[in-house]
Amino acid sequence: MTTTNTFTAVIYEGTPGVRVHRDHLRIVGTGRAELIDVVLAEVERGAGRIELCGGIGAEDAAAVRAAVGPGVRIGLTRYGFESLERIADYKRAAMAGELRPGAFLYLAPGLDPDRDRDTHTDAVFVPVPDPGAIAGVVASLSGLGLGLIELYGGLGVDAAAAAVRASGGQIPVGFVGYDD
Repeated sequence: MTTTNTFTAVIYEGTPGVRVHRDHLRIVGTGRAELIDVVLAEVERGAGRIELCGGIGAEDAAAVRAAVGPGVRIGLTRYGFESLERIADYKRAAMAGELRPGAFLYLAPGLDPDRDRDTHTDAVFVPVPDPGAIAGVVASLSGLGLGLIELYGGLGVDAAAAAVRASGGQIPVGFVGYDD
């Protein structure tokens, strides 16, 4: 299915392919070597914003910026100070082959976080109907043994703070910051 209007493409390093396709947002997994090609394909489909997961670093984000040019907003997931130790633990475990599932939460008015979530072995993709619902959504994920939570598609610093509080500070929470 081709999306004809401008949308947000969330690109993460993981199982290749489209994991979530909504009118306003697509979540696409890729390998590191295919990153630029996947981003360019999403821009060709009409993505006006690219949001890169926390596993993609500044060097790769700069390469994405160079590839797409100035007409597309590029965002990179960042972690607040309170999450740094836990995200470092997550990275060490992942590098040792012990990948814990991640939760990718995205703003999606009209969708139900329980009914409309997409669950896979490596990640759960959860729509959040409004930023005020973050605490309840994070609480609903408590039994999944999550290694991280990342916020996309319009969930910013206020939502990140709510997610940190809702997790009791036990799960690192990342949110997207843009380069403009």
